[in-house]
Amino acid sequence: MQKWTNRVRRAKNKAVSIASSHLITTCATLAAILLFVGLGSQILPVALLGGYLPDTAGGLKVAFILNIAIILFGWRRSKDLRQALDAYEDAERSARRNANTDPTTGLSNRRELMRSLSDALAEKASGVVLLLDLDHFKRVNDLHGHLAGDQILRHVADSMNKAAPHASCSARIGGDEFAIVLEGAGNAEGEEVARAILARLSTPVFIGGAQIQVSASIGLSAIGRGQTEEDLLRQSDVALYAAKDAGRDGFAWFDKELERELSERLQLEEDIRAGVHNGEFVPFFQPLIDLNSRELVGFEALARWRSPTRGFLEAEAFIEAAERTGLIGPLTFSVMEQALKESRAWPSHLKIAVNVSPVQFRDRALAEQIMKLLAKTGFPAHRLEVEITEGSLLEDRDQVLTIITSLKNVGVSISLDDFGTGYASLAQVNSLPIDRIKIDKSFIATMVKSEQTAAIVATIANLGHTLSVPITAEGVESEQIRTELKKYGCSEAQGWLFGRAVSADTVRTFLEMKEKGEDTGEGPVDPEAAPYTPRTLRRY
Repeated sequence: MQKWTNRVRRAKNKAVSIASSHLITTCATLAAILLFVGLGSQILPVALLGGYLPDTAGGLKVAFILNIAIILFGWRRSKDLRQALDAYEDAERSARRNANTDPTTGLSNRRELMRSLSDALAEKASGVVLLLDLDHFKRVNDLHGHLAGDQILRHVADSMNKAAPHASCSARIGGDEFAIVLEGAGNAEGEEVARAILARLSTPVFIGGAQIQVSASIGLSAIGRGQTEEDLLRQSDVALYAAKDAGRDGFAWFDKELERELSERLQLEEDIRAGVHNGEFVPFFQPLIDLNSRELVGFEALARWRSPTRGFLEAEAFIEAAERTGLIGPLTFSVMEQALKESRAWPSHLKIAVNVSPVQFRDRALAEQIMKLLAKTGFPAHRLEVEITEGSLLEDRDQVLTIITSLKNVGVSISLDDFGTGYASLAQVNSLPIDRIKIDKSFIATMVKSEQTAAIVATIANLGHTLSVPITAEGVESEQIRTELKKYGCSEAQGWLFGRAVSADTVRTFLEMKEKGEDTGEGPVDPEAAPYTPRTLRRY
């Protein structure tokens, strides 16, 4: 912005200089014309009548001829200065236009938007501010390139211009963030514009032979008294968050309750960021039991938060926020590193299962990071089982497959977690190099009460047998469920029946007692551990 401001200032100074020169040249030329008229009145009549000028008039002849030359020079110089002045005035207009316009879309920029908001507030006018953000726009750039992304941005700008009244200010204020100031509009008109934009964006765009579908979330706030430009944008931003939380591809209005919720969410995100830095996230371990031998075969490491201000929290309280802010990677690797260091000295037949978020599969270096962690901790790769959810398959499938293959090549096992609740099809399961399927707790909990659910569990178990993939059941809470699962041929299970997730100290004590031959039951018991949480609520 400063660049364009300096350019405007330089063009203006140069234009003033040229205008001054033009004025001086014009005045000098006019004076020469007046002198030409005076001299001509003395010389031309005599010359035209064929008379002779006296010898004393020789100076007049020279002055007359020089005067003609001065007039021609002045006219030419004045013309050149006029052209230069026009060029600089065009440059000034262009600089002013560029200083207030987004070059990619042709919309106004943030500077012009702020001026429009300032004018509306100064006039104490009513109106509506719309803040629009494209949903998952980064994927468009990643999959189709930035040129296609720019075309999508221009498509959004065109949709906004067609949906909003001509007198409104439509602006691009960030990478994929836009705003509209509807001065004098009411709530109904604001919603009408929002719906019109969303409707236009619902039509796919064809770029380079590819069909690209984009959607947007819109936040609306009403212009009122006592507000500032920043207040209006902040309120619209709060409403925008609400629209995204509601599922995206929609709009929401600002209200005070939303602002309170956003403030709490932002504070949670800051606390998570500090917690990751301070090592507040720790692994808790839930036992995995062989249903046939009833022996302990390993543990699933689950993230827990020992917050100095919020207390002891299970994963449902922070995982979503960590995924939203991009902190899920550092959080997961911190917990994973602690779990691998702790379990490295455990009996060699015990495996450790860890969850990886679908968000993390967007990182092409995920497999490399896990392998570096194995090398750093000295944990054997064959004892590590990485659990992926069906949601991971919604990401870039080729990239997910590459990551999985890289991990399997070093001996890491892959488990498809929460099977039956997401989007994995039989074809996808058959094509993925997975080593285990885990049936979601929501099916296991009701299988003894519902014949339909029992049939689903039996079908998944048969699928595993057909593909030679062992089955683990989650959320086993009774002996009756365990008995039924054995009939279906499930090989492993975890759940409240076998033990809650417990601290590393508790597992260590349990293993020491087991080594001494003391009666420990099937799994460790931690009287201070949080009560069992359904698997659907704690993916980590």
